Amino acid sequence: MENKNMIENELENVAGGAAYSSNFYTIKKGDTLGILAARFGTTVNNLMALNPHIKNANLIYPGDVIRLY
Repeated sequence: MENKNMIENELENVAGGAAYSSNFYTIKKGDTLGILAARFGTTVNNLMALNPHIKNANLIYPGDVIRLY
């Protein structure tokens, strides 16, 4: 939850918010970093680098918010 609050606060500090929020994705049931990497044209390693709060690529949870770009 702390991560989600941090990101929400970050979005509030950016003018317009909406364009910036497209850099983020809320994890849904069944998502994996591999699936998301393929969908958004990136790699699991890149997603891990952008989201240092994720310690294990196999452990992401619905409702978590991650940075995509």
